[in-house]
Amino acid sequence: MISPRDADHAVGVELQLEELVEQRERALVQGRVDDAGAIDTEIAALQSELGDTIESAAEAEAPIPTLHPPGAATAHRLDI
Repeated sequence: MISPRDADHAVGVELQLEELVEQRERALVQGRVDDAGAIDTEIAALQSELGDTIESAAEAEAPIPTLHPPGAATAHRLDI
């Protein structure tokens, strides 16, 4: 399960991304191409950060290998 800290961080980054996308759209509509380019750089950095956060959370959730996977035959059986 993803940690509450990672989940909060991911949500915060997503909110920042939404705001930057809106800012970029406004800049393009207003003809501020240079500003839109700078915002694109910020968006790329946040997308990378979000990817790193999700990857880190996925690694933390990776199943722990076991000697006897579910459904595998065991070395002995107890008959009662």
